[in-house]
Amino acid sequence: MSNQLWGLHNIQFGPVSRPRLQLESLGIPEGVTAVLGRSGAGKTSLLNLLVGFEKAEAGKVVRIRIANAVSLQLSWVPPDFGLWSHLTVEEHLQAVAEVDDGLVSRLIERFDLQEIRDQKPSTLSMGEQARVAVARSLATKASVHVMDEPFAHVDPGRLDRYWQVVRQHLKATNASLIFSSHSPTVVLREAEHVICLDEGKVAWTGIPQELYSSPPNRSLALLLGPVNWIDDADAPWWSDSSSTRSTVLKSLRPEQLVIEQDGQSQFVVEQSWCVGPHQETELKSANGESTQTFYHRPLAHPLEKGTSVALRAVTTCLFFLAMFMLNGCRESSGTEPVLRVSQPHQYLLPAEGAMLPAARGMTYGPDGNLLILDNVGRVLVYDSAGKMTRKWWMPEHDVGRPEGICVLRDGRIAVADTHYNRIVIFDQNGQVESMFGEKGHGEGQFIYSSAVTQDDKGFIYVAEYGGNDRIQKFTETGEYVLTFGAVGTEDGEFQRPSGIVWYESVIYVADAINNRIQAFAPDGKFLRVVADAQTTGLYYPYDISVGPNGSLYVPEYGAGRISRISIEGELSGRYGQEGRGEGEFWTPWGIAVSQGGKIAVADTGNRRVVELQMD
Repeated sequence: MSNQLWGLHNIQFGPVSRPRLQLESLGIPEGVTAVLGRSGAGKTSLLNLLVGFEKAEAGKVVRIRIANAVSLQLSWVPPDFGLWSHLTVEEHLQAVAEVDDGLVSRLIERFDLQEIRDQKPSTLSMGEQARVAVARSLATKASVHVMDEPFAHVDPGRLDRYWQVVRQHLKATNASLIFSSHSPTVVLREAEHVICLDEGKVAWTGIPQELYSSPPNRSLALLLGPVNWIDDADAPWWSDSSSTRSTVLKSLRPEQLVIEQDGQSQFVVEQSWCVGPHQETELKSANGESTQTFYHRPLAHPLEKGTSVALRAVTTCLFFLAMFMLNGCRESSGTEPVLRVSQPHQYLLPAEGAMLPAARGMTYGPDGNLLILDNVGRVLVYDSAGKMTRKWWMPEHDVGRPEGICVLRDGRIAVADTHYNRIVIFDQNGQVESMFGEKGHGEGQFIYSSAVTQDDKGFIYVAEYGGNDRIQKFTETGEYVLTFGAVGTEDGEFQRPSGIVWYESVIYVADAINNRIQAFAPDGKFLRVVADAQTTGLYYPYDISVGPNGSLYVPEYGAGRISRISIEGELSGRYGQEGRGEGEFWTPWGIAVSQGGKIAVADTGNRRVVELQMD
């Protein structure tokens, strides 16, 4: 944004021998700005100067513009929360809310403060105090909120939901936020601008995803999470790697690096740990003289100590970066055909305890019912009027949640139970009728089953990723028939096949990481690449559905939009862009198209379902 909130000039803050801040010139724009830096870098000092809590020994802090001020112009959440000992939780909010328009009650509910609304700060935990402090700040309806690590003490399971409350409030009140944080995920998801401090000086300013993808040095790269930094000292580790770009790349995020078994490699595994979205592996040179830790994509099976491995850089796309990209960074060029829709309708899935679930996979049944898989392990069924008629749980859901769902010809429901390496078949009431599959790389086995569809002869096709990256074909009773595809980038190969659909004797597969749609015959023969990044601009297509006109509908996880592509590969319409508002999507996972022309989108990052009607 071009409008500035503050300008700081020639700031000298703290003792000359060891200043807390030394800033020649720094502007802070409207919008959402994150302040990053290691402990002691000067983050709190900067925020204290902005709110006037402390004064610099030299220089000027100029408040240039406060736009659309309502009530208080500035609200502050200090690191100790600054709560008033004599007031209850509810009284804190009432004390700053000038108009009783229901905002206090809504904030108490949305920050889960109902049970402690009559308590005073001395009885609250640190996490509860943090929620009260943020709720109080929002209750002021200030033009600018300054928050110093606002949710540092809040449990991770509810953190995303509370940030969603903040995000929605900022948009509704046209307010700005500047906050400090040590969380890369929060910064990449929430911030439009970032200021990096190091020993009291500005080390970098700009757009968060630029710092993530192209950091100028290792120290700054680490502010946004693990990174494999490549410099001259690391050259021996890449000398026998299959990466041809190792001499020009400076950094590789975990999602860009693959470790593969290679009996000819000079590196062997010392230790390996799976830490959720990535894996850490300590490698030792074969002569035992040196070791180094690498951060890479998770593996289907643990790496045993002593395994010979090689490194491979995957630089075609930062496929997990799409989870964090800023609003609007992948907008349409304006020259592409428009997918014309009407009657947009957004709704949330029913809460599960304190969680607000998000949709992952979905499909329409022949009766017009919409079936949804969510990220807490439920199957939800909505009728054509948008009313939920029934729901049930997956047989197991502690390890992970399912992604793919299909209504079979006989009315049964097949679910790709992703993290349990199987397909589960339910009757229409949610009773388990059968299952097939198990963990493994062989025939009829899966690593991560991700999508399922059925052809007109009753055969079931299952897509999977996690090292297998292939399609398997089964009979209606789950008997193995054949396999096609393998992990790779060549025609007929896949990197994370995440969506699959059958139409007129052709199997269409959303090959997500390769940014393309591929077509196959029922016998597994590769037919053609229907569309890809070069021909249609596809960016991480994560699912696929067929509309009543025979066109393919694809949610682009990396671009926050929906694309309609003919079976000949022509782009015939696009709708949406990345963002949080109407007509915008944030990491859409799934799509379903009904024979009546309805389009349902699993707008997963926004934790909502969006239904559209084709014009």
